[in-house]
Amino acid sequence: MSAAILPVLLALLVAASWVAALAILRLRRALDQLHAVAFVNIAAAVLLGAAAILADGLSGRSLKILFLGGCLVLWGGVLAHAAGRALWLREGPSA
Repeated sequence: MSAAILPVLLALLVAASWVAALAILRLRRALDQLHAVAFVNIAAAVLLGAAAILADGLSGRSLKILFLGGCLVLWGGVLAHAAGRALWLREGPSA
């Protein structure tokens, strides 16, 4: 069962990355582009963590990947907020 789900999770991970990359190119405002980056940050961490658990079970390697994914989500949110605030202060409501 997990052998069939693992490629689907990895394909969703790649698809989310491509959607975010196309959104960054398509969106005009910097704050909208920042939302696309935050989307792929969350999607990548969740999908990669799920794929690691399915591939190895609860092993040391999968727990390390989950820890790194959690750090990615937490620090990605902090950095996105800091970048959004800096854009807002620099460009105002037109950012």
